[in-house]
Amino acid sequence: MSETVGTAAPLSPAIKVRPFGWRDKLGYLAGDLGNDFTFLLASSYLLVFYTNVAGLQAAHVGLLFLLARLLDAFTDVGWGRFLDWHNPSPAGRFRVWIGRAALPLVVVSALLYAPFISEWAYGLKLAYAAVTYLLWGSVFYTMVNIAYGSLASVMSPNPGERASLSVFRAFGANIAGLFVALVPPLFIYANVNGVSQAVPSSFFITGIAFSVAALVFYAVCYSQVRERVQAAPNQDKRSFLTLLRSLVTNRALLGLMAANLVLMLASLLTMSMAAYLWLNYFNNGALSGPAQLANYLPALLLAPAATWLVRRFGKKEVIVTGMLFSSAVYIVLAITQVTSPWAFIIITILAGFGMGTYTLLIWALIGDVIDHEEVRSGERDDGTVYAVNTWARKVGLALAGGLAGFALSAVGFQSGSPTQTTDTVQGIYLVSTLVPGVLYAVSALLLLFIYPLNRRRVAANVAELKERRDGKE
Repeated sequence: MSETVGTAAPLSPAIKVRPFGWRDKLGYLAGDLGNDFTFLLASSYLLVFYTNVAGLQAAHVGLLFLLARLLDAFTDVGWGRFLDWHNPSPAGRFRVWIGRAALPLVVVSALLYAPFISEWAYGLKLAYAAVTYLLWGSVFYTMVNIAYGSLASVMSPNPGERASLSVFRAFGANIAGLFVALVPPLFIYANVNGVSQAVPSSFFITGIAFSVAALVFYAVCYSQVRERVQAAPNQDKRSFLTLLRSLVTNRALLGLMAANLVLMLASLLTMSMAAYLWLNYFNNGALSGPAQLANYLPALLLAPAATWLVRRFGKKEVIVTGMLFSSAVYIVLAITQVTSPWAFIIITILAGFGMGTYTLLIWALIGDVIDHEEVRSGERDDGTVYAVNTWARKVGLALAGGLAGFALSAVGFQSGSPTQTTDTVQGIYLVSTLVPGVLYAVSALLLLFIYPLNRRRVAANVAELKERRDGKE
């Protein structure tokens, strides 16, 4: 498959922009560091803050997460459509919004972990949690993240260069993931009278520190990346209803969204339950940091081989095989009831090599879907298509938070209590292993049987777009 075919029009020669290079790649990597320093912190620790520090009921938190992501059905897609239609500034169509929304995003992110709300009346602290969470995730994170994700398709008309951005983005995500996994547990958990517990004030300090770091990374991203692909004039774009009718019949997009939703549900459920697994089942909250190596270290080790695997087997084929392998490992964990914390960590790192293929290649899949939609319709709507896919991922996040909250209630978890019953502890272990194992398999099957863009189909789409472009010259 050629990696030198341009599928979108470059900027007019009158607009001088430096050539694509390492500054763009490193700047794009920094942007994902900024995103994940707030996103992964919330994904990993916000639920335990709400239940163990703020004293909110797990079921109420789960409902909040679910309703927020339903709201994202409108904010994500609406913002993506706005980005496709609005008149860009001299700083670009997408890049400019990273600069505009980064500061309010990191401020609200820090406020999520304010420990003083634990002293408020229950209704008041629940309202505070709802307002700050919605402002963070459904407003400011949406503004930055949709702009950031859409940016990759306009930084270069060259698919090979765009693919390199996916690898750098994944590398940044895994670096951030390792940091978020290893550092916060050293401060936010402490052993009191032989019982591992959360430290309220440390959550707030950690939230502030990560917000400051995220702002620095966003500044690096904004200063180093450039847009080089000219958007089609607004008057030439199809209406939203016409676009929507096309998207709901796009099997590639629907298959990817469904797989993304289930996979995000599985991955983030595992992350949400990790704190409870290590606090209650293994009675060592500090080990939750090393345990999360399974989510990030394998992808870092696989990164050098990712390009070769794609060339040899294809993106879809590699991801499906990896997810089925991870599914099998988690189901074995559920059956064997591992009690050694270090054995559990080693086995989940092994499973992480399967999921690492998804982490590295997912952003290249959405690029294939955008190309596929252009082949089908003759038009390119990067921001809207990216936003629709992101919404599916956010629904997975919401369901993970909601399912984690409901699952905790179902197994008898008592909020605010430093200890839990034996049945509750066993239930936490089962939710942390069997449920992700089943969901990984479901996601793999969705990609296998619904998502049509295998290696051969992707090559055909690239050839078709090259032929169309050559015919216009």
